[in-house]
Amino acid sequence: MEMYTTSQDDSKNTSSGVFLKIFLTGLIAGTLDGLAAVFLSANGNATLVFKYISSAVLGAEAFKEGAGVVALGIGFHYFNAMAFTFFYFFIYPRIPLLRKHIAMSSLLYGSFIWCVMNLCVVPMSRISSGPYSLNGIVKSWLILVVFVALPVAIGIREIYLSKKTDLI
Repeated sequence: MEMYTTSQDDSKNTSSGVFLKIFLTGLIAGTLDGLAAVFLSANGNATLVFKYISSAVLGAEAFKEGAGVVALGIGFHYFNAMAFTFFYFFIYPRIPLLRKHIAMSSLLYGSFIWCVMNLCVVPMSRISSGPYSLNGIVKSWLILVVFVALPVAIGIREIYLSKKTDLI
């Protein structure tokens, strides 16, 4: 009986293999960000974090609802993590700094994410946010730099380093 084998995983160089790697990178970043938000900003209250995220669409009503609203918040959270991960994947080959300095690119990309979320998304949403505090700004910025931008920068760099063909 003949056995067919390949010496390497063919999925590594296909579009679907690259998509899966980007997706997994976004999943890791979203999970780390969610855990950081729960434990560093909400004293372990995951329900509060994800209801807050749902309140972007539902407003204050989100805090009166149950598990469905929490699930919606988790969905929104991962959608944002994936969007920022895919965006980084597409800008990575076009911005030389991103390829040269992981730490600097994480600082800049984390700052970019903070600005997009806090200066664009939140003001256009139904989230009732109070005044900004320096402590809150620094904490949320550090979470984005360390738990989102850094894993995304590392993951996307590894994807590009391991690829054999042009992806774009």
